[in-house]
Amino acid sequence: MTTFGEVNWNDDVFPGDNKQRTNSKDLFLRLDEGPNEIRLLTQPHQYLVHKYKKDGDPGFGQKVQCCAIHGPCPLCATGDKAKPRWLLGVISRKTGTYKILDISFAVFSQIRKLNKNAKFGDPTKYDINVEVDKNGGATGYYSVQAYSKEPLSAADQVIKDSIDFDDLKRRVTPPTPDKVQARMDKINGVTTNGATTSAPATTPAAAKKSTKAAAPAVSMTDDEELNESFPDHDAQQS
Repeated sequence: MTTFGEVNWNDDVFPGDNKQRTNSKDLFLRLDEGPNEIRLLTQPHQYLVHKYKKDGDPGFGQKVQCCAIHGPCPLCATGDKAKPRWLLGVISRKTGTYKILDISFAVFSQIRKLNKNAKFGDPTKYDINVEVDKNGGATGYYSVQAYSKEPLSAADQVIKDSIDFDDLKRRVTPPTPDKVQARMDKINGVTTNGATTSAPATTPAAAKKSTKAAAPAVSMTDDEELNESFPDHDAQQS
């Protein structure tokens, strides 16, 4: 089973450089209510993520990537099971620019059905529309439709040729446990004043350590702002 990195639409995703790099928050695509026409340029890149919030936070929680591949994960230790999500490199037809789209299984599974459909096949060969209906409930929030097959235009090809495809690989590479702990500390409002990070928050009691208000709750819908969830690990370690 693949836990992170590039996967194929047919893969079993569950158990049983010279181009410019950017961390700009504008790189991530927010899905608007209604139609969102895009063209997929990459294969899906899988990562595992926890949803974490401090004790007493009534919000949705915030995303923290799982670090279990490196050893003990502080969030796995609490009994929270990491869930898979995927990053896609796409062209937004609304802006005519390259974007990264983060999707849950709700959207991934519908694109995978298109891939298996003999009429459509490879989802990079045509535009797709991700329709958002905020009143559609759990099963109707997202719906995916395929448009007729058309090759990339000359302008599309220019966009594709300028992509740093390794950027997605870097973004889904699991962080180390200390970086997960640092992210948890930030969510909990723990400050270190330049000292080493606080003791691992592997129990609910640790989440009570707070010196400031918690960060705003972030929903787990696919249009979530993702900049902090996908830092450039190479830059952090330099």
